[in-house]
Amino acid sequence: MDESVRRCLNLLDENDTQIRENALRILLKICDNIIKHPEVSKYRRIQVANATISEKLLPASGGVECLFELGFIEDGEYFLLPSNASISRVENIEKSLRELWNKKVTFTPVNPIDESSGTKRKIPQQPSFFQTISDAFHSVLRYEDKELQEKTKRFIPIVKLQLAAIKNLRVMQKKIKLDNHDGNDEFLIEDLFLAELLYWFKNEFFTWVNSPMCNSCFNPCSFDRNEFVRDAKISRIEIHRCKNCGREEKFTRYTDPEILLTTRKGRCGEWANVFTLMCRALGYDARIVHDKTDHVWTEVWSIATKRWIHTDPCENAIDCPLLYEKGWKKKLSYIIAYSRDEIQDVTWRYTRMQEAVVKRRNICSENDLLALIQRLNNERQNSPRFSEVRKRFVVKRRLMELAEFLQPPPGCKKPSDDDDDDNNKYGGRISGDTSWRLARGELSEVNEAFVWKIPCDLNVFQLRYFIVKDLYDVRDENDKILEMKNCWNKGVEIIDGGIHRNVENDWKMVYLARSSSNTTGKIIWSVEIPDDIIEIKSFELRTTCTTFNNAIVEWSIQSVNRDDSNTILTISNCELFKTTELNNARKISVIAKLSGGDGDNAWQHAQLFREPINAIDKCSLMITIKLN
Repeated sequence: MDESVRRCLNLLDENDTQIRENALRILLKICDNIIKHPEVSKYRRIQVANATISEKLLPASGGVECLFELGFIEDGEYFLLPSNASISRVENIEKSLRELWNKKVTFTPVNPIDESSGTKRKIPQQPSFFQTISDAFHSVLRYEDKELQEKTKRFIPIVKLQLAAIKNLRVMQKKIKLDNHDGNDEFLIEDLFLAELLYWFKNEFFTWVNSPMCNSCFNPCSFDRNEFVRDAKISRIEIHRCKNCGREEKFTRYTDPEILLTTRKGRCGEWANVFTLMCRALGYDARIVHDKTDHVWTEVWSIATKRWIHTDPCENAIDCPLLYEKGWKKKLSYIIAYSRDEIQDVTWRYTRMQEAVVKRRNICSENDLLALIQRLNNERQNSPRFSEVRKRFVVKRRLMELAEFLQPPPGCKKPSDDDDDDNNKYGGRISGDTSWRLARGELSEVNEAFVWKIPCDLNVFQLRYFIVKDLYDVRDENDKILEMKNCWNKGVEIIDGGIHRNVENDWKMVYLARSSSNTTGKIIWSVEIPDDIIEIKSFELRTTCTTFNNAIVEWSIQSVNRDDSNTILTISNCELFKTTELNNARKISVIAKLSGGDGDNAWQHAQLFREPINAIDKCSLMITIKLN
């Protein structure tokens, strides 16, 4: 038995009897299923939110660590066992688990009789969960180190972000919904700066890593196993193996934000860790938020709107609290926020399905959780360094937040209302590679058809899209911005073939491509011309596409004319296409069809708008219509 397995078993052995037995029973069942059915995929995929897992395995110290030792990897809502995982290792660990079971098992009833009442009572399974909350509350104080904050500020291009916040004032007002702005520009700029900081962090500073590249042959690696070390700054070391040459590459999962300022890579835990530190270094009241179904993000207190604003650096998402439930289809249970001042259970900000969430909150009683939070908050707020003035402010702010939870999340309708607007706002996940997100079910498949409409009094209508910003704007003949819309799929009429925006963090490129499960993909942008406009003088298209390995991108124009006839034009050069043949159109559609490519990565060989991730102001698509 290797040392890491022995460590996990020792952790299991230290749990209370009932918790240990529950965890062992589940782990043995998992091992048994894999050994008996090594080719059956359902036994290699375990949902984190599954009641058995969340109630009986997660509360046990060493339980999840044993899953990692078996070869499972964490993929958000699921633990997944890769196809190349060693079955012999599973057999060896199963034998060790069986020995621990035979040695330690007792037959305490699952629901013993409460002697005072004669009724059954459920044995509490909360010690591990409560310890996690306590540890997280203690660790958040690392963001208050003044020397670390000063060091952190040196990594942030503060002046650049300030200028960008001022330049994009109108765009950011729409994005962060400052409906309650009190007219104080200083407060307004603080929130706009936060949006710029979020965009910069996502696109220029931090990098998402699923698996590292091989340093020998530069081919992709895949997860092989975890190694654990006795280092408070490291949660574990992931070992990934090259698919081509077999070389092993290490990916260290650091928990120390100071180290992460230099490495600048990881998954959601690392991203939120560093982004929260940066917010604190810049003077924001910020707290790190842990979702028990496996995601981490940041909340920032907005002085302008007097509320906590959801801020997800992995997704470049701000003030979108229903992103996870509606966009990612997560089955939420416990979402806890930690700041220097307090712990808060913020689950109710992120759900509109309260009854379903309550049923999943079964690790402990609500009273026990509230009692723990109150005790830890009292200890922190009654410490010598906590002033009475600060305490009064924190208490007042907490009461405001609790009152906020009585209403739907900010900007959202009541649960009984039509959900169409929210479906437009909350899309699928964008962080992580496409296959990873598809496997998690976090790519949104719902798209609301959108058609651009030309105002009656224009001489020139120009629609532009910027792939790096993921932003549309509409301009007139004087280059005045008339309309803006975030997110590429919110400005198209039809999407087919799983088209998505892909960010290659290794190559620092971004583009649109079809999904890996589709042989073709199609996008249609449409513009309606009002009846008041007599005719179209000219139509012009400027855009780009990139193809590899026999892939094809076909562009065409289709119009519906005022006499109900159709005009179809094939585009041979999308970089500059101009025509006067659409003068009688009442609707014009620009169509891009993606197909071809070779091998497993064929989906990636036909790309729209491929641009370097730092080409922020590069226009990817421009449609210009001159009118009479």
